[in-house]
Amino acid sequence: MDSFEFEVTDGYNPVFRTFRVSITDVDNKKPILTVHKLIVEEGENKLITPFELTAEDRDTPDKMLRFIVTQVPVHGQLLFNNTQQITTFTKQDLNKNLISYKHDGTETNEDSFSFTVTDGTHTDFYVFPDTVYETRKPQMMTIHINTVDNGVPQIVVNKAAASLKVLQTGHLGFLITSKVLRSEDRDSPNRVLKYTVSEAPLHGFIINTALGNNSIKSFTQADINEMKICYVLLDGSNATSDIFFFTVEDNAGNKLKPQPFRLNWAWVSLEREFYLVDEDAKVLEVTLKRRGYLGETSFVSIATKDGTAEKDKDFRGKAQKQVQFNPGQTTATWRVKIFTDQEFETSERFEIELSDPVMAVLEYPDIAIVEIVDPGDESTVFIPQSEFRVEEDIGELLVPVRRSGDANQELMVICYTQQGTATGTIPSTVLSYSDYISRPEDHTSVLRFDKDEREKVCRILIIDDSLYEDEESFNVSLSMPMGGQLGAKFPSAKVTILADSDDEPSLYFGETEYTVDESSGYVEVKVWRTGTDLSKTATVTVRSRKSDPVSAEAGLDYVGISRNLDFAPGVTMQTFRVTILDDLGQPELEGPEFFDLVLRMPMNAVLGEPSKATITINDTVTDLPKVQFKEGSYKVDESEGEVRAMVYRSGDISLTSTVRCYTRQGSAQVMMDYTERPNTDASLLTFVPGESEKFCVVRLMDDSIHEEDEEFRLVLGDPKSKSPFGATVGEQKEALVTVTDNKDKPIIKFSEIKYSVREPLVKGDVATVKIPILRFGDTSKVSVVRVHTKDGSATSGEDYNPLSEDVEFKEGDREHFVEIDILYDGQREMREAFTVHMKPDDNMVAEIQMNKAIVYIEEMDSVADVTFPAVPQVVSLLMYDDTGRTRDRPHPPNGYPVVCVTACNPKYHDFDKTGSICSAESINDTLTQYRWLVSAPTGPDGVTSPMREVDTNTFFTNTKSITLDSIYFQAGSRVQCAARAFNTNGDAGLELSSSITIISTEEGMCQPRIPGTVGAEPFSAKIRYTGPDDPDFPNLIKLNVNMPHMDGMLPVISTRPLSNFELTLSPDGTRVGNHRCSNLLDFNEIQTSHGFITDATKNPEIIGETSPYQYNTIMRSANSLRFYRNLNLEACLWEFTSYYDMSELLNDCGGSIGTDGQVLNLVQSYVTLRVPLFVSYVFHSPVAVGGWQHFDLQSELKLTFVYDTAILWQDGIGSPPEAELQGAMYPTSMRINEEGRLVVNFKTEARFRGQFVMSHPGTSVSSVVMCADHPGLTFTLNLVRTEPTYNQPMQQWNFVSDFAVRDYSGTYTVKMVPCIASPSGEFSIPPVCHPREPLTFDIDIRFQQVSDPVAAEFSLNTQMFLLSKKELWLSDGSMGFGEGTDAAFSEGSIIYGRVMVDPVQNLGDSFSCSIEKVFLCTGADGYVPKYNPTNWEYGCLADAPSLLYRFKILDKAQPETQASTFGDVSFKATLAQDTPGALPLIRQPGSDGFSLSSSPLFQVAAGREWFIHAIYTVRSRENANRNIGKRSVEYLHHSVSSFEGPNTRHRRATSTFSSPALAQDIGVENSRGTNIQHIALDRTDRMVISQRQPWSPNQNAVLERPLLESSGRQPDTSFLPMLVGIGGMILLICLIATIVILLLLRRKRKEKEKHFPPYTTSSSSAYAGYNRGPAGMWSSSDSSEV
Repeated sequence: MDSFEFEVTDGYNPVFRTFRVSITDVDNKKPILTVHKLIVEEGENKLITPFELTAEDRDTPDKMLRFIVTQVPVHGQLLFNNTQQITTFTKQDLNKNLISYKHDGTETNEDSFSFTVTDGTHTDFYVFPDTVYETRKPQMMTIHINTVDNGVPQIVVNKAAASLKVLQTGHLGFLITSKVLRSEDRDSPNRVLKYTVSEAPLHGFIINTALGNNSIKSFTQADINEMKICYVLLDGSNATSDIFFFTVEDNAGNKLKPQPFRLNWAWVSLEREFYLVDEDAKVLEVTLKRRGYLGETSFVSIATKDGTAEKDKDFRGKAQKQVQFNPGQTTATWRVKIFTDQEFETSERFEIELSDPVMAVLEYPDIAIVEIVDPGDESTVFIPQSEFRVEEDIGELLVPVRRSGDANQELMVICYTQQGTATGTIPSTVLSYSDYISRPEDHTSVLRFDKDEREKVCRILIIDDSLYEDEESFNVSLSMPMGGQLGAKFPSAKVTILADSDDEPSLYFGETEYTVDESSGYVEVKVWRTGTDLSKTATVTVRSRKSDPVSAEAGLDYVGISRNLDFAPGVTMQTFRVTILDDLGQPELEGPEFFDLVLRMPMNAVLGEPSKATITINDTVTDLPKVQFKEGSYKVDESEGEVRAMVYRSGDISLTSTVRCYTRQGSAQVMMDYTERPNTDASLLTFVPGESEKFCVVRLMDDSIHEEDEEFRLVLGDPKSKSPFGATVGEQKEALVTVTDNKDKPIIKFSEIKYSVREPLVKGDVATVKIPILRFGDTSKVSVVRVHTKDGSATSGEDYNPLSEDVEFKEGDREHFVEIDILYDGQREMREAFTVHMKPDDNMVAEIQMNKAIVYIEEMDSVADVTFPAVPQVVSLLMYDDTGRTRDRPHPPNGYPVVCVTACNPKYHDFDKTGSICSAESINDTLTQYRWLVSAPTGPDGVTSPMREVDTNTFFTNTKSITLDSIYFQAGSRVQCAARAFNTNGDAGLELSSSITIISTEEGMCQPRIPGTVGAEPFSAKIRYTGPDDPDFPNLIKLNVNMPHMDGMLPVISTRPLSNFELTLSPDGTRVGNHRCSNLLDFNEIQTSHGFITDATKNPEIIGETSPYQYNTIMRSANSLRFYRNLNLEACLWEFTSYYDMSELLNDCGGSIGTDGQVLNLVQSYVTLRVPLFVSYVFHSPVAVGGWQHFDLQSELKLTFVYDTAILWQDGIGSPPEAELQGAMYPTSMRINEEGRLVVNFKTEARFRGQFVMSHPGTSVSSVVMCADHPGLTFTLNLVRTEPTYNQPMQQWNFVSDFAVRDYSGTYTVKMVPCIASPSGEFSIPPVCHPREPLTFDIDIRFQQVSDPVAAEFSLNTQMFLLSKKELWLSDGSMGFGEGTDAAFSEGSIIYGRVMVDPVQNLGDSFSCSIEKVFLCTGADGYVPKYNPTNWEYGCLADAPSLLYRFKILDKAQPETQASTFGDVSFKATLAQDTPGALPLIRQPGSDGFSLSSSPLFQVAAGREWFIHAIYTVRSRENANRNIGKRSVEYLHHSVSSFEGPNTRHRRATSTFSSPALAQDIGVENSRGTNIQHIALDRTDRMVISQRQPWSPNQNAVLERPLLESSGRQPDTSFLPMLVGIGGMILLICLIATIVILLLLRRKRKEKEKHFPPYTTSSSSAYAGYNRGPAGMWSSSDSSEV
């Protein structure tokens, strides 16, 4: 459709109209295509718009204009609406932006797709701008892709280099080309692909030839392609491979991780640089070596180069000019032919060279020199044999010497001998024991060969002696040839002199057969040695063996033997014994048996004949059945009716045997006294097999007539046996039988021992006592005895009529009576007595028995009117002054004596009433006799024990006095006293007993911790050396024992075992000999210088009496007071102290001495005195055996001395420099033996030719030991052993003191006699030498006592323990810690330290203990730390020159100042409150603890001893929390020590006069205590002591390295002037200090009396430990708590 508008007008009136034209379409136009390039980013999805692709067709609508894709894009997709892939689309789709191209992201620059256009009618179209020609061909739309550089470069080629070669620069190296290393990156060209070396090669470097010879770190792929990059091997390197790592990076920063580039190559060289070849060898084989990379085939050129030797004249090389090495091959060979001529020529040379290697590199040697020699024609001299074997008696040996080769000239050669096992001697001085005449290597031994002479002989004389020698040899050698050379076979020959059997000693038995009885026990056999040479020690083995056939057997018949017999020089005979066994206790008659002895394995001898001996054991007698009486005599009474004599059969009892047993008459008559056994078979005794005993019985005749002892004999005879050898009678073939007649023996005696009769009551009356006299036994004879009286308390004539008369017993009489008249004397008397005696029988017929009888005259009313007006009263001695109080307190307190108060005692409560009666009765109360009765407490069931009289007196108590000691009763005991009155005339009255009093169970002086129990409590025992400064007891050893007291307890201490307390406690004197060091001896019984009991009766520390009559000598005996003065009743504590010297402790007290000796490089040694201690808690018991029950404990006290001998090990002790001769002495050990004597071992070194000797005949002087400090002490010097030489020998000596002294400190002078030997003299015993003046050596021996390092005033009555077991550490400690404190700590173990209030006083519940600081230290040069501020000694609290190491390992207030390690080993120290699981210890009253590791302590050398030093506070419970929150801070502002760090310590000489701040606070006034303990280390597992450096490498460099061990280094004397100056200043300061200290001590002694309680105890000493006693009780050592 189309239209146009038009206007029609008439000029005036226009008309507008539209003219419409209807058009009918005709498609006659062809599309015109316009195509442009599409630009797309890599990976982008981009719209194809009409600007890039469009088609115009005027007669076709857009939706009909269609594009058909004939070839799709390769690197992308055509999408419709970004989702659907299409191959056709319309122009309308393009106009609507629905068509897009999506790139797939590949690394491409271009893409395209092809298509055609159609309008639905035409298939051809025009392509703009060419609209003239139409086409149907598909058109391509080009797509340009802008790539993004995001790809990582890739390695395409990386081949290892297989060889090196010489580069253009002249270096060995490898040209890196793109054939071995190439990388690619699609986004980057080669020039921007950058290689960077991340790890350079080890043996070379990388260069860029375009930049010079400097090493480079980066290059490009283009540089590789242009062959500019090379690897260069370092000059002199012999490596066979190398590697470097590189990264590759493009411009965009895309980087490949490091890659390796490996280089391998092979080296080729000649095996040797010099070859020596004989002209006659014909061929020289040269070896080439290849090493390194063997994976390729290598080639190398080889050629020769003429020298003095010429090619083709003297040699010719192989035609092959190259040598090939196949893969894996390391060696190759190349041959050179050597030409031989007949001319003798000097050596000639040529060279072999390597060149032009392929796949290899040449190394040294690549050139070899070959030297051709021509020795074949040279004149050669030689010995034709290598060995000659000759007999000793050959006399002369002619050794042939021959010449070969050119013999046209003269030749001279020396033929000489060389000594081997054979000894040569020169002719001028023939020495003993020589074997041949030697030929020296000089002109005297020249052999001369003339022209054409081929052989000479070398003469040697062989010496034939009488000494036997084994095969010996020497050499004959040629040397120094002139005119020729020595031949290889042989320039020397061995000459062997065979053993001379004529001289050899032979060994043989003295007899071929020996016969011995089986009962002899042994056979003695002799072995002889004969021969001309008996100068050597010979040995032969003697063995026993069974004979053939087997007869005697070893172990049954004899003891087998296999032993060596040694023959000393000159000895010709030795004797040995073979033990013969007598059938091992089971005799068997075997007849003769045999065995052999043989000689075997002789040394220095041969076996002669006979070498076998036969031993015959004769058993035809020994084991014969032998019968004899078992006893030689028998005694039997007539009344027994028979005698049975035992007949014993020995020997072989396996068969039946018989013997006659018959009687022979003596004083006893046949038929009258016994029944006869005749010497016939009727008296036969038959022994059946196995029976060894049989009785021979004889009947006895019993009559009533007494006879004296009579005898007859029993005889054995006519023995017979079924054995072929019969039987025999033994030595005891007769027995004497004695028949006694005791039953019929007449005996006369009184009928009773005692008779009693009443005195007549009226004057003039007579009472008669009738005494029977009886006769027993034989009454057939007459006996007469005299009977008479003898006065006792009764007087003859006053109390009775005396009697003296004969009593005659006629035949048949058996009884007589004597009568004695008793008279009235009218006096009041107690019972009186007289005795009646009987004299022996006048006729000597009867025996008198019970020849004395006592007659008592009873007076019934003699004392009945003298008695007390009232019964006695038992009261406590505490209430003796007010006995009336007993009504209110009827039970006396336990633990204090009780007194028996009679009614006539002024202390009696009703004495105002009874006193007048006593006066009226004339009763003298001072004469009253007392007895005491005690019974055990009433049982819980109400059963009471009977009252028993107390009669067991002890050495300090008496049970018959007015006072009964408290040891005789206990709480609840029932006590009663009995008092007998006496009048003023001394007449005894009646005895009255008090009522029974029960001891209180509620009240007591010292009640046990658990009421109602008795037993052992902890005790403390200490031993220490008083030293020379003690004002009262200098240089003695103090023993101190503290024991808690319990009521009724008797403490017994002794150094000997305690037993049999009934005898031990009795006044009997046996205890004086058995217990010389005990509290059982009163002061007048002590045999030592001092004892536990002194003559004092009162404790000087107690003013007045703490209890009434405590020290009253009237109420208590003096010996009781002397014993009880050791009891502090207020503190309930026994303290026994005594002083002994060393000899007394060893000889009287049972002590012993131990020592560790003196070991090289140790700075100190220990001597330990051990004293056993036996402690018993004894209680009286009325029912116990002996009256005592006891609880026994055992301990051991140790006192350790340390002495310093390290100075002796510097260079030994030298002789005085002015002495003519020099020597040195080295002490090796010093000890005190079990007898208390000093024993010193030492070595000497004679620095001259000779020896030291004890004495010598050439001088009157002998070697001696003396000591100026002990002029009376003598010594015995002994030479123990010596080296067998005169060339400065080492000799070992010892000397022992001849007796023991208390202290051995002093300078000991040893005078040794030197004896010089001649320069050529040989060693001999005794030495052949010349004595000279003695050399003098001085030894200083010093003892330092170390047993009590802290005084009691600073330890505050506490004790410190080091334990190895945590369970003991946590226990309550009430009964001690046993063996836990005696342990030596091994490396790695934990040390548990514990401080506790002294358990002896049972005060632990009232106090609290808190540890504040703990220090560790070890002394220098043997010093043992002590805490003694008055002597300026502060233990481990402050640095001092005497300390080697010091550490503060724990500080509760300032933990940051603690030292945590020693070297690199940690202390691991913790307080108990910081230790897991230690709560039970913290909760215990009066205890605190700590722990640490023992490992750091092993960082010093063995011999150094460690000590631990603790500071703690001890306060009462109510004041225990006073300072909580106010920790005491340690400010070390003093001049002794300054703290700079936990691991820093300075050894500097500082002023020792300002005490540490810590020390100023220690004492009872500040409730702060301190204590030191020694740490025992167990080094048995450390066989090699690890000397690790215990100092940190970052320490101040000024600090010196400490010397861990004493060594033999020369001492540094550079500080000597300064030390002398310092020493002078110290002496001046010490003088001033001494005066100040004396003033302070006087002041402090006064203050101490005010501040300290009467009892203080040292809690420990330097060496404390506990042992388990043999009885299973706890025992202690040194400072013990049991």
